[in-house]
Amino acid sequence: MPKKGQRLPWRLSFVWVGSGVKGANPHSDEEGARRAALDMFETARRRESELEITIENRDTGEKYEMTANEATKEAVNANVERIRSMVANGGDEGAIAEIVEETEGLLKEIKGKGSVALRNELRDALKVALQPQLPADEPAGDEPQGDAETEGATGADVATKDAGDADDEDDDDDEGDGEPLVIPADVAALISEASAHVSAAVNLGVEAQKIAEKVSELQLTMRKKTPHKSGLPDLIAIQKYTRNHAGLIYKDVAGQITDEDVDKTDILKSLKRAVRNKNSDTLVGYLRGLDADKDAGLKEVQTYYPEAAAAYLKAKEKETEESPASLTEAVYTLYASKGIELPRKGRTELERERRAALKAAQTQGGADDSRLTPEVRLENYLTTIAAELDKAEKNAGKLTGHQKRKVRNRLNELAKRAEALANAI
Repeated sequence: MPKKGQRLPWRLSFVWVGSGVKGANPHSDEEGARRAALDMFETARRRESELEITIENRDTGEKYEMTANEATKEAVNANVERIRSMVANGGDEGAIAEIVEETEGLLKEIKGKGSVALRNELRDALKVALQPQLPADEPAGDEPQGDAETEGATGADVATKDAGDADDEDDDDDEGDGEPLVIPADVAALISEASAHVSAAVNLGVEAQKIAEKVSELQLTMRKKTPHKSGLPDLIAIQKYTRNHAGLIYKDVAGQITDEDVDKTDILKSLKRAVRNKNSDTLVGYLRGLDADKDAGLKEVQTYYPEAAAAYLKAKEKETEESPASLTEAVYTLYASKGIELPRKGRTELERERRAALKAAQTQGGADDSRLTPEVRLENYLTTIAAELDKAEKNAGKLTGHQKRKVRNRLNELAKRAEALANAI
């Protein structure tokens, strides 16, 4: 933490295109400035607004623009790392599919010069992350052994050497360098029909992710309007009354699904899980966004957190360039005074940091986690436990009655240990 009054060398300058609202925030290091920029671009995505950001070091003169595409690339790379880890550890397929859907949605946000190449590069990384890692001496099941151009390639099977990834090429980036792919008409018709189904599935996946984000945002709005006993909005749904509101969102939908319609039941469960996963990201993004547009943020805080607004206006009278008044911090401080700790980081950011810390530790000292902080180390343990529970859940239905009782007793013992640990923390 920088000392009070200490000059912070890094500055993040921003302009909200359209409204013309602009401002600047100081930071102690470049990483902090870039992290704040990522948060602001996330806010811009939710608002469907354009944002221009410049990061500079006032001591060295270093200065560069951070673009929306760069922010999206970092978000995609973080998702790819999460997927790679989950695939390697046998993670839940539904959870992996949700992250893939989110990532496909982010890829569609990449626009402008160089966007085709960047999307292809990131999509290739995503495809690699989704592939199980085979031992070095074990060939992949579908890979041709030997020269595909000379072994078993005849007639309608002939394709250009680079045609294997043709389904990933964008039309505006296709220069037609190789020979055309020769496909019989009836096969071409089947490919066209299958492609239409794949397109519909991909579009539905992206749409499902957007729906999850929208439902999460609506839940946050509901919580802002639902007071906690402290008198403040119940932003983290502490009380059962608030949580019941969220349950009503799904109740009517569930009532329309018959017991035989297992697919729809699974889709609903998947959507509920996606919304829960988004909630912390949505809340943290909302709180940080209060400082992104100070005029709109002040109106929001005056509406829902008037005590925080008063504290902010008082702090603004004494603010300096190095220590600007913060609406976000005023809200955090207000909740803390009532004994309520609001999250500082969302689920996605915590996972990104966990992966980065683990990767750094592996680079510096192999698999030794002694270099990690206790918090990151514990997060790693809990992630492993959750992944193992996912595997156990898949196998539980295959047990006999006696085996189920035995396993149930073991799980109860583990649950007691987990509860004791939670109470001790």
